[in-house]
Amino acid sequence: MSLIFRSFRFLTPIAALILLVQCAERPATITDHDTDAIRVYQENPYYFQYRGEPLLLLGASDYHNIFQRPDLVEHLEKMQSLGGNYVRNTMASREITAGHNDLWPYGVFSTTEDHLINIYDLNRWNYVYWDRFETMLEETYKRGIIVEIELWERHDTYRTRDQAGWERHPYNPDNNINFTAEESGLPTGEWIRQEFDRGHPFFNTVPRLQNNKLVLDYQKAFIDKILSYTAGYDHILYNMNNETQEHHYFGEYWAEYLLNWAADLGKHIELTDMQDNHDVTEEPVRRVMESDTYTFVDISQNNFQSGETHWERIEYIRNYLKENPKPITNVKVYGSDYSPPPYELWGDTDEALQRFWRNIAGGCASARFHRPHWGIGLNEIAAANLKSLRMITDSMDFFNHVPANHMMSEREPNEAYCMAFAGKEYMVYFPAGGSVYLDATPGNYELLWLRNQIADWQEPYSIELPGMIETPDDDHWAVLIRRK
Repeated sequence: MSLIFRSFRFLTPIAALILLVQCAERPATITDHDTDAIRVYQENPYYFQYRGEPLLLLGASDYHNIFQRPDLVEHLEKMQSLGGNYVRNTMASREITAGHNDLWPYGVFSTTEDHLINIYDLNRWNYVYWDRFETMLEETYKRGIIVEIELWERHDTYRTRDQAGWERHPYNPDNNINFTAEESGLPTGEWIRQEFDRGHPFFNTVPRLQNNKLVLDYQKAFIDKILSYTAGYDHILYNMNNETQEHHYFGEYWAEYLLNWAADLGKHIELTDMQDNHDVTEEPVRRVMESDTYTFVDISQNNFQSGETHWERIEYIRNYLKENPKPITNVKVYGSDYSPPPYELWGDTDEALQRFWRNIAGGCASARFHRPHWGIGLNEIAAANLKSLRMITDSMDFFNHVPANHMMSEREPNEAYCMAFAGKEYMVYFPAGGSVYLDATPGNYELLWLRNQIADWQEPYSIELPGMIETPDDDHWAVLIRRK
């Protein structure tokens, strides 16, 4: 069944007619290269492959909804020049910057007298919003940049922040002409989330929860509209929710919905559901790991942890998955010297750099610096470390390496982190200098030190191992060790 008719089937008559007309210009086809679509790398399922080649996903960006970024192309080109190939795109609408406001997907019917809140027609699309989305898909595809799309943004429905919050949301019955509070079962006014509250009616519409068919039909129309654009591309990872604390039935419903859509088109997709658990050993994350529906596991919230705890929980996830490996992703690496309070929650810039490198040394499939002020985005420090990490991983037989801290001794906590292709090649990352004993296969090795903060290789030299290796100073360092 075509995408258009699947959309038609679930909509009210007026909405279906409008969607049919609007989608008629977009054929529901897949690209000639769909067999090369991003997918789990069969030779090492902890990673992805794209266009037939394994790839490590690295990125840094200053927007969470990058499709609404006014300088999108310039940003993509800068990131790519540093080795970046990975962006996050949340279908969100809350940023306000000088001379630029985010748009919502729906047409504006009217505005309030103070012009602070728009009144929307949910049966009419805002084509500037969707043009932005299509441009982002085209520009990332041309550059081979993988896009992780987060379909639902929880923070857009809670407290008012920038232009987000239920008080301004198009589905708030006060803000649209399509349904009342009584008809929809949705609240008016503001919605302030209480701790551990999973009760926002917007996230309880699916059949296994409140089965709110009226609102669910509008949600389906929104998802179908997204898919009408992504159907023609092969570089998309699908994430059901940003930092969900809602009932898992909501994410699972949309995951099955996307899988049915993909099956109709004969299209391959990879998908997950990001949990808002800072302790990734907790049950919601385990449920994603155990799921036959979700094909990769996002552990971005582990990037609130520091030092050895951060590393140990990455290894917990890898070990949990060892019988059925999946890629482990970090679409958000937190930490900035300019983060909002409480400062200790986010960590500083130095911790962000450590998390970025530990994720990859720990065997994760991706790492991306989060946007300011919660992360460092693509500032100069991020740029140098992004470039450095790509330099060293491109110089390695990377996809044959595994985390190997057990090969080091005389090591202090958080002093060094090791990956090994045993007997052939090793990579060791030092967050702040140091020295460790590396129990490598006996032989003569070449050491290539990389100063991460300026992406600068040092002159190589030879050494006999096993033995001690020591950084040139107390800066951030990584070393590539090759058997001669």
